Amino acid sequence: MTKQIERKPDYRIYPSLLDKFQDLLDYERLAEEDWNRDSETGEYKLSPDEMYLKIESELIDTINRCPKSANEAADKGTAFNEIVDCLIEHRKSSRKDCKIYSCFNRGGLNAIKVIRAEINGFVFDFDINLCKEAAEFFVGSLPQYCAESTMRTAYGDVEIYGFTDEWVGNRMYDIKTTGRYSFGKFERKWQRHAYPWCAIDSGMATEIESFTYWVVEWAYQRKGDPLKAKSITQETYTYDHQDTEIKLREHVERFIEWLEARRSYITDKKIFGGENPSGYHGEPISIDKLKEAIFKETA
Repeated sequence: MTKQIERKPDYRIYPSLLDKFQDLLDYERLAEEDWNRDSETGEYKLSPDEMYLKIESELIDTINRCPKSANEAADKGTAFNEIVDCLIEHRKSSRKDCKIYSCFNRGGLNAIKVIRAEINGFVFDFDINLCKEAAEFFVGSLPQYCAESTMRTAYGDVEIYGFTDEWVGNRMYDIKTTGRYSFGKFERKWQRHAYPWCAIDSGMATEIESFTYWVVEWAYQRKGDPLKAKSITQETYTYDHQDTEIKLREHVERFIEWLEARRSYITDKKIFGGENPSGYHGEPISIDKLKEAIFKETA
């Protein structure tokens, strides 16, 4: 019997790239948001053109796996997610970059027992009750499931892959943490489409009812106090497989069109179906070169 050779995909794409590309498409709307205004003068920090250039350069650098500076907000969320998974699975952390342990946050009579996480030079003390509440909510979950499947598109086969935070029954969840939250914040994100689609298309599930962003908005933290939640909100989206397949394919194909237009700036081989050498990371793109390319296109 002849052994069937597995066909390599033409592209490999993960959802956060689709999210960043959505930001690129939405650059004018993002330029109008409050965070882009100076709190004193009310003037925009970045013009729409500058916003486009910023997002596109960040997208290319992300594709090229350029080293990033430590980010406190992102590392706080990563640490919290790891704590929740450790509590769910009754295990110690397996991450090499994150040390997690319980301790008292200070000496004396006012000491509070916390769950401490040390990651990338940051130290975070989390409220134990908050961590337990999150773990109890996700009891029975399959944490960090690697969702992957291959979509046929007008430009070839595209492997879509990534890790969904929590999978419970026929519901999927992504844990988000933020300093400021308004409902609908994640409506235009693509995890809610990509992960359920992969699970069903690959045959790992027959039905996914919904995808929920389980959002912790951090409370104001006084010096020395543990991190607590101001609010916990479930931003839930009903999942429709046929509708998602149409939307996801359209967005993926549009992303590929942009990707091919910027191919000369992309050194990562994996996104084009290849493999990177061991230890690969790219160099940040020259903003001036990218700016020149954009202006040539619009001239």
